[in-house]
Amino acid sequence: MIVRAAEPEEYPEICDMLSKAFKQSKIESTIIKVITSEDPNFHKGDLRVVEAEGKIVSMMMLMRRLLRIGTAVVNGAMVVPVATHPDHLGKGYCSAVMRNAIQYMGTQDLDITILWGIPWLYPHYGYSPAMMKTELVVKPTQSSSAENLPYERRSFAEADLEKMTYIYHTNTATRTCAEIRSQEMWDWKPGCPEANLEVFTDKDDEVIGYRALGTDWGSRPCAHEIGVSNDESCKVIFNSLLETAKQKELKEFYCIAHPDHPFARFVFWHDGEIRINRGGGAGMARVMNLLSLLTKMEKEFKRRLHYSELHEVECTLKISSDDESAVIIIDHGRVSITTENIKGDCELDIPLSCLNPLITGYKDIKELAKNPLVKVSGGREAIRLIEVLFPAGFPNGGNPPLVWE
Repeated sequence: MIVRAAEPEEYPEICDMLSKAFKQSKIESTIIKVITSEDPNFHKGDLRVVEAEGKIVSMMMLMRRLLRIGTAVVNGAMVVPVATHPDHLGKGYCSAVMRNAIQYMGTQDLDITILWGIPWLYPHYGYSPAMMKTELVVKPTQSSSAENLPYERRSFAEADLEKMTYIYHTNTATRTCAEIRSQEMWDWKPGCPEANLEVFTDKDDEVIGYRALGTDWGSRPCAHEIGVSNDESCKVIFNSLLETAKQKELKEFYCIAHPDHPFARFVFWHDGEIRINRGGGAGMARVMNLLSLLTKMEKEFKRRLHYSELHEVECTLKISSDDESAVIIIDHGRVSITTENIKGDCELDIPLSCLNPLITGYKDIKELAKNPLVKVSGGREAIRLIEVLFPAGFPNGGNPPLVWE
């Protein structure tokens, strides 16, 4: 068994293996083709394989993306896809490629990696539940159309990318685990013929919103992504979804969207629902470099302190996790990070499995402190400080470009 980076001439063989591993889906092989041929962030080593008996029997790929932690932007990567040839399951090949990939990612200046996967498998490689599944539900039997406004709906065109990207980033400006997208076509690449990406324009032919319709993994009709720029766009997209749901004679129509999305509040006040679940532990994260991650979060820490009663405190918080440690120095609203070996006023000793959900806000420190492996020194003041620096939220991300769904 050899675990290594894939060679370009092996990419077709890998895609063929994926077609056998995922018989009902072409998405995975499409991701390989697009990322390896068009994504400028791709490095040859980002596609790892296991070779046995002269054949590729297992693989994984990481998709490099800048990710948000609140307003902070950090170096991230999505692990997608991971697969083993169906004739070679149960031989330890998946474990081998994942352990090799973790070593590789540790050399790649990555701060955090995320994935959606099997809950019992990926904790073996340092991942832990850290993201939520959230969706909006439009109910045509309960909801009535909003005020009808003049607009046009048409198919997405490459010329729309600049405005769409602006809308996307406006809608995800503070969402932890949301990926940063470029204005380039490869970052919005259609790869699934069942998905339909449309834009909505106002009377001046300006793009005010977009929607991507298709089906989810359970074959339910759904909107994979909604983008809105103002109340007008909320109204016209809401009306369009009602129309679609009625045409399909659906009792409920699902939108994969976040509770803080501006469209979510509009749906809520028009008799829709916001549903949040933990995703069965399927949305996971792994911190790769604690010092680098915290350093890039300095301004975000300052923002979080500013909106709390601790905005004028002077103290230090030392965080230790496995073999890494860093000290957050707080000085009357100013924040800096150091690796100096100093004893903090407050200290947090936390295993990686608990650090991951703390960083993303999937769990707060009071919940995590119930774990006997999590040790907090500094009393209630330390707990409160950690609460402010790492508030609980609704982390959600790690999706390939929307129409690949």
